[in-house]
Amino acid sequence: MPYLRTVLIALLCVLPVMPVAAQEQVSGLTLTLRPGYAGAYRLGEWFPIMVDVANDGRDIQGVLEWSFPGWQNQPVFRRTIDLPRGSRKRVMLEAFATGFARNGTLRLIENGTVLFEQSVGVEAVEPDRFLILIVGSDPALLTSLSAMPISGVSGVTVRHISPEDLPLHALVLRGVNAIFIHDVDTAALSLDQRTAIRDWVMIGGQLVVGGGINGERAAAGLTDLLPVEVTRTLNQGDLSPLAQFGGSEPQPSTGPLLTVLPRPGAEALPADRSLIYRGRLGAGVVIFSTFDLALLRGWVSEPQLWSRVLQPIPLFVPAFEGRLNQISLMQNVLQIRAAGLPPASALAAFLLAYILVVGPVNYLALRRIGRLEWAWWTIPLIVALFAGGVFVVGFVLRGGQAQLYQVAIIQGTERETRGIATAHVALFSPLRSNYALRAPAGSLLSETRSFDDFTARPLIATADDASVEVPDLLVDVASIRTLIAETTVEAPVQVESALRFDGSDLAGEVRNVGRVAIDDAIIVHQGMFQELGDLMPGAGARFDFSGSRGSFPFGVTISDDRMFNRRQILFQLFNNNLMRPSIGSPLDAQGVYLIGWSATPAVPLEMNGRSASQQGLTLFVIRLRTA
Repeated sequence: MPYLRTVLIALLCVLPVMPVAAQEQVSGLTLTLRPGYAGAYRLGEWFPIMVDVANDGRDIQGVLEWSFPGWQNQPVFRRTIDLPRGSRKRVMLEAFATGFARNGTLRLIENGTVLFEQSVGVEAVEPDRFLILIVGSDPALLTSLSAMPISGVSGVTVRHISPEDLPLHALVLRGVNAIFIHDVDTAALSLDQRTAIRDWVMIGGQLVVGGGINGERAAAGLTDLLPVEVTRTLNQGDLSPLAQFGGSEPQPSTGPLLTVLPRPGAEALPADRSLIYRGRLGAGVVIFSTFDLALLRGWVSEPQLWSRVLQPIPLFVPAFEGRLNQISLMQNVLQIRAAGLPPASALAAFLLAYILVVGPVNYLALRRIGRLEWAWWTIPLIVALFAGGVFVVGFVLRGGQAQLYQVAIIQGTERETRGIATAHVALFSPLRSNYALRAPAGSLLSETRSFDDFTARPLIATADDASVEVPDLLVDVASIRTLIAETTVEAPVQVESALRFDGSDLAGEVRNVGRVAIDDAIIVHQGMFQELGDLMPGAGARFDFSGSRGSFPFGVTISDDRMFNRRQILFQLFNNNLMRPSIGSPLDAQGVYLIGWSATPAVPLEMNGRSASQQGLTLFVIRLRTA
């Protein structure tokens, strides 16, 4: 009893001190977070979490962690942060949700101690809804677009954000269908933000820039994207022609219009009127209105106008099913036998031989020599010999070192030097071990877990300014862990084309002007294809769709290499019944694409602190420029 009394007194003395110590740890620390796009996020797509941090207390070196509490099997996302005393920082985490999570939690952790924790509400936007961001200072601008009728979608979600909340990565914008920029000096945007907008348009985004009095400022940082050249001249113009899009005349029917010079290929809306110009850029669209977007505030036909200007654009997202439904591309693509794993038939034969030897063969041999009592030591000996044989054969078959395999898809546009890379990576381990994988800075890492290792801990990637790392990826003995790395890359392939349309028939020529050969190249248009063969650097090929053509991807005949099933890759990526059937084909039917291969990986990786050797294959999907 005296001992118990002493322990209780000690606990009573310590407990009141503990909250004070915790309070001292976070004294002077302030965090403000803004998740998603004003609280909204696209289900299954990457979205940003903006965090503003002010530290007036002691120096802190920790990790920001975002999670979805209360949701099973939801991923966790981390980013390191260094907070010296007196520092002020804005940090962006990237995250995605595989279910309709309605809240998320941000923690600041230092050496396992939680210094800050805050939960916030978030709203999931379904994949079949149209998501619009309004960037500007007017929170009431274009709110009527939530009632915009667009065929092929279940509805429209509109969110307003400030310019500083625009993400720095195109893949974090991919869940957004359209962005309106109004009364914003885009020249003040960071280079990363402007690059992200350009890359996002290239993969299918729709950008609308408003004109009028502040149109020159709105266009200043985006001049290379716009379908027009903007001047400094303002003239009073007539807005009444917009009635043909909306059914009623806007009030007021006149307003200041910014004078512009249309660029080649720019489409005027309405035709022959200097009101709205639309131009194609990669897979996306850039739109410039010569009038101030706020002039149409209160116009009942505003939603109808923009439903005629905007349109659903199919998005090719090679990682979507892997993130959302944990479907591994590598499961049906990687040739297991070629990867050095024993086939099931060999294992069955080995097991059958073991049963025969330890049973009938052992018994018959001992009976023949009249020594059945020796079974007490022959059976253990046979078991030991077969166990040793299994170990030796297994070690020889799978080797003594881990192996990395990569299938990458690079999306690009003709004459563009940047592309979007999606690398499906498989890590095979001969022994149960932990590995540290590192991807280039700006990469977005996620995991697909439908291969053969369901018991390992979920992948948790930690990002910093130099790289993205998975410090302790556990792989079981003779098992494979699969993950996806998404990033922007310098496009290794460059092509130029000359296309001609004769009615619905397509003809033309494409030339490889880069330094990398394109193997088994084909041209794809409106679900049909023509083979070009191999395109060596400097070589070109002609095609004509008025002649013979096949159905894509079913009619493509392509030889598989030793490690990867190329035909299965095409089926997995482009078969409408397998990939997001609600939006139709992942390729725009109006687009013309060059698709080809290279037997090299696209995304460099490090394993355990050293550059990793990868057996790789890259599929190029390059959209050609059309008038």
